Amino acid sequence: MTENTMNPFANPEQRLARLSMSELNSLYDAVELAREALTGIVNQPRFFRGDDYNGAGDEVESLIEVLNEFAGAAVDVAKAIPPSDPDAGAQRAWLLLKYSVRCGESLTVHAAEAAGMAAQVEMLKKLKADA
Repeated sequence: MTENTMNPFANPEQRLARLSMSELNSLYDAVELAREALTGIVNQPRFFRGDDYNGAGDEVESLIEVLNEFAGAAVDVAKAIPPSDPDAGAQRAWLLLKYSVRCGESLTVHAAEAAGMAAQVEMLKKLKADA
């Protein structure tokens, strides 16, 4: 095994591009859950030395950063792949909206994004019905 195949976080874009949009969405959810769990863990007093992380806290924080980058890679892949059908379009929209909400834009921005994505999914449904 090479180093890249042993490390699931090394250059993930090629591997992630092979996933369906539904699989990307599920993967994103799993990574987010792991990130949230680690965030809760690292905020325990045993991971601090005074106001700063201790060695264990630094390591857990590094894991969180790797998961953030991996989730970002899943989002980048989803952005780069145009949806091929309404189901893929809906899965893509959910993934991109979850990421956008996590990044904390305004409610107005999220509503506009959701409306635009819903319109794209409806267009895909119409194109599929007309075919």
